[in-house]
Amino acid sequence: MKTLTKILSVTALIVLCVCLFTLTAFAATAKVSMVDNGTTSTCAEQGHKPYIIADGQMYLVTNPSSYQVGVEYEVGGLTAISTPQLEPAQLGNHTNLYRVPATEDTCTAMGHDEYWFCDGCGKAYASQADALTNTSPQVPSYFTRSGTPAHKWGTTVAANGATCTHEGNIAYSVCSKCGAIYNTTTNTFVASMADTKIPMTGHDWNDWVVIKNATDVSPGQRKRTCKNCDEVEYDEISATGITPADGGQDIDYVIPIHDTWMRGEEPLTFESSLVKRLNDASGPNANWVGVRVGTDSLYENSWDTFDFWSWDKYVKLGDKTMQGLREGQYRLWIYDKIHPDQYTCTCTFWVVDVPTLEPYSTDKHVVNSSKSLRFIASEEMQPDSIMVGSRRLYDASDYFVSNDRKNVTLSPDFLNARQTGTYTISAQTKDGRTIKTNFYILSTAQASSSPRTGDESQIGLWAAFLLLSGAAIVVMVPKLRKHGAK
Repeated sequence: MKTLTKILSVTALIVLCVCLFTLTAFAATAKVSMVDNGTTSTCAEQGHKPYIIADGQMYLVTNPSSYQVGVEYEVGGLTAISTPQLEPAQLGNHTNLYRVPATEDTCTAMGHDEYWFCDGCGKAYASQADALTNTSPQVPSYFTRSGTPAHKWGTTVAANGATCTHEGNIAYSVCSKCGAIYNTTTNTFVASMADTKIPMTGHDWNDWVVIKNATDVSPGQRKRTCKNCDEVEYDEISATGITPADGGQDIDYVIPIHDTWMRGEEPLTFESSLVKRLNDASGPNANWVGVRVGTDSLYENSWDTFDFWSWDKYVKLGDKTMQGLREGQYRLWIYDKIHPDQYTCTCTFWVVDVPTLEPYSTDKHVVNSSKSLRFIASEEMQPDSIMVGSRRLYDASDYFVSNDRKNVTLSPDFLNARQTGTYTISAQTKDGRTIKTNFYILSTAQASSSPRTGDESQIGLWAAFLLLSGAAIVVMVPKLRKHGAK
């Protein structure tokens, strides 16, 4: 009986302890120091379940929003854990994965290498295999190349001031990589090549100066010069008209049909009422008509010196007379040789030498040839005025002007850079007049099909030789037969 009583007492004591421990465990509380809401697994990172940390112990929770940091909660019913519980992994399961091609480095930004990018997770990978195995995920900027972007500037074009008739340009350089244009004087960029140009200034004229007064029947002329470049501009002053003499009869007159002759043109023709009257009186031989240029009388009535149109009112100076005149102003006198003091009329005219630009030996260049083209001017040229078509030449490797400024040579490199066709080379003379001539760039096939004058002349000589030989044979055969008959 006593033994049973002891057993029951011990049992009751154990049960009581267990109950007290259980009540104590379920009633345990702790102050929360951190709340983690957990993360969802993605194609690049594995997430974990939400948890809290209370009194240094980590507990798994399902509703982290129910806990606040600094508040004491009962934790007896929570599961204590040592590390965060992971969510099911989704690594490598990319649904929006695509390839981003590599880009070149530019003058203002460095390019990047090829990489693979997923829109879902925002991560970048060096290869598709790395993306599928979640190896080395990075942000896209990780693949940008290192270095400093920079322009690649070409040779600086020297500044040229604008003139009255030609535009100038600022000093600039062009980037060979991106085409950017840089003002090397102000160290600023310009928007386009048009912004490198300096507009021509235009002429600033002095007042008009009369160089030939108008008469009743002959127009006058005036000129003005530019203050900046000495360009000369001419203007005609209209004739005032014929004034009738006493009795209503017109006075004798002589008028140039054209008052300026440029060397190489047809000689000048003059209209004269005196010539008409003398021709009517003397007949077609014009025995009474006298012609004088300056102080030189023209005695011969021929095309070389002067001629008239029979029974008409015109006098034409001859080629020999015109070619013998230098550039300048001259006075023509028409007079009656029988009565020179009573019947005389006069007018002025001008002779102008036209400057020329001619090929030196040939006006043709064959593509890929190593030969240059040379042109000779009759007057000094302005070295900075050489143009081919509408392109002004600046680069010394394209052309060369001789020291006397009367020869210009186009380089083979410049010519070979042109397409086949017809081109015009032009220049300004020292006094501002334009001279120009054409030249031709031929392909090899075109050059080989062009006629060769030298070859043709040889063919002509051979043909003549054959004809002479044939004639000799015709003459000799009968003689040989007679000789054989004897």
